[in-house]
Amino acid sequence: MKKVIVNKVRCKKCNDIIESKYIHDMQYCKCKSIYIDGGKEYQRCGWKSGKQDDYIDDYIDFSYSVYEKFSR
Repeated sequence: MKKVIVNKVRCKKCNDIIESKYIHDMQYCKCKSIYIDGGKEYQRCGWKSGKQDDYIDDYIDFSYSVYEKFSR
């Protein structure tokens, strides 16, 4: 199981650092090229669709997660 500690990214276009701190806390960078969501419950990030120059390489992921050992 994965436990999210920090859910944060930096946009390479505008250099804005955005962080989602709680569930359903969708945050956009200043130029609206990328977003992040989920807080410490889940990690979801994305970028504008419809523009050919918007790719996953448009952000740097600063998120931090810990994987808990699964026992049966």
